[in-house]
Amino acid sequence: MLDGRLRNGVQQGLTPIGAGLRRIGVTANLLTVLGLMASIVTAVLIGTGNLIWGVVGLVVSGLLDVLDGTVARGSGNAGPRGSFFDSVADRVSDALLLGGVAWYLAAESAYLPILAFAVAALGATISYERAKAESLGLTAKGGLMERAERMILLGVGLAFGVLVPVLWIMLVLSAFTVGQRFIMVWRQAGPPREPRRIRHRREVTGEDSPRRRWWEPRPGSSRARRERTRAGRRTRP
Repeated sequence: MLDGRLRNGVQQGLTPIGAGLRRIGVTANLLTVLGLMASIVTAVLIGTGNLIWGVVGLVVSGLLDVLDGTVARGSGNAGPRGSFFDSVADRVSDALLLGGVAWYLAAESAYLPILAFAVAALGATISYERAKAESLGLTAKGGLMERAERMILLGVGLAFGVLVPVLWIMLVLSAFTVGQRFIMVWRQAGPPREPRRIRHRREVTGEDSPRRRWWEPRPGSSRARRERTRAGRRTRP
């Protein structure tokens, strides 16, 4: 819901920074790697109970994720390879961050980490629905709980110490978004097409001729012409 509008606004504000990074030779792939490393550090900070520093790491990894796209478009090098790398890095980053949350919650209860893993699974499903729809020439954008909303809510939970209630909210809204995107793609795809029926020759030509046997020559073949010639010779007076 906020992903496209929020990302576009942040990208416009970071355009001068992206231009400066391009001038000093920083590439989009390097920023993607740095963002992934920031997610690893953030996951460790969250898992060890440093929640405020975890919020800082979450902001840093998010800014790097936006900057890599800004640098790629500004340099004219945006392409399938960079887009694929960025998408895979985002999925790994999400898994790392929620893995850090599960690590932190394991000290409170043996069951709470399952909540974090459930949120991660639904988030991956949301992303998969969009990727699969686009591979089929359809669209599955939008929904209540896209990646931007997930990261914002996670930051709120970490900053104000309400992590478990926020995870329950994320779980419900993520499940609702999975249903939203499924219905969206289902409606676009439409009912399955009926298989094309191969009609028999007599249905096309209207001829009521029996099917050719395997020993009979194919019409128009050299063997058929030779047999017609021999038959004509036999019928001559």
